[in-house]
Amino acid sequence: MKKAVLNKILKIVIAVASAILGALGANAMNMR
Repeated sequence: MKKAVLNKILKIVIAVASAILGALGANAMNMR
């Protein structure tokens, strides 16, 4: 595996995870 490819995958995973957490956080704030 090339490190460059792994870095890209990690960045994509982190971006998606942060987006999901941000959406969940916004929904939790609105629910209250």
